[in-house]
Amino acid sequence: MPTSKKNQINIAAELKESTVNGPGKRYVIWVQGCHFKCPGCFNPDFQPFKTNKLVDVSTLARRIFSVKTIEGITYTGGEPLLQCETLVELNKLLIKKGLSIVCYTGYTLKELQMLKNPYITEFLSQVDILIDGRFQENNKANLLWRGSKNQNIHFLTNRYNGYEKIIDSGGEIEIIIGNDKITYTGMLQDEIIKRMNDMIKNHG
Repeated sequence: MPTSKKNQINIAAELKESTVNGPGKRYVIWVQGCHFKCPGCFNPDFQPFKTNKLVDVSTLARRIFSVKTIEGITYTGGEPLLQCETLVELNKLLIKKGLSIVCYTGYTLKELQMLKNPYITEFLSQVDILIDGRFQENNKANLLWRGSKNQNIHFLTNRYNGYEKIIDSGGEIEIIIGNDKITYTGMLQDEIIKRMNDMIKNHG
């Protein structure tokens, strides 16, 4: 089901710098729309197929390039592969600038390969790391870059050779405190989320 117009990406949220959504500092884009609707999903607001924030590929590329401290971009969601035709075009611009690409998806790599969709095939050829599989609440775990044990990290290029040695390490969380809100990302456990929300309520 398409969730964006041609040359536009339907974005749910953005974070200019993150250190818990892949290697190094990364620009993170949460896309809008997901048909998997996994129970216990960390981002249920990003599931509905609705227009959230449509951004032109060229505009988004300039926004990303303005952040000089990042080494790459991470797509999450929502389900990024539902907008892969447009993301392919963005990736071409990012790769020219030497940025790496990480993508989360509810599909497994095998499922994507079996679709034999030319846009998906091209997209996968551009991605350095693919983190695949639907979130399974009954298999929830504190793992690096993953929320449940069934999810896998695929190194599709040799750019991050050596990272295979640390994929069994624990997950990380990131808390960003702004003037008017607190943003948190990473593999958050329910108890941590509850404590942070309680703190926010108690301290305004």
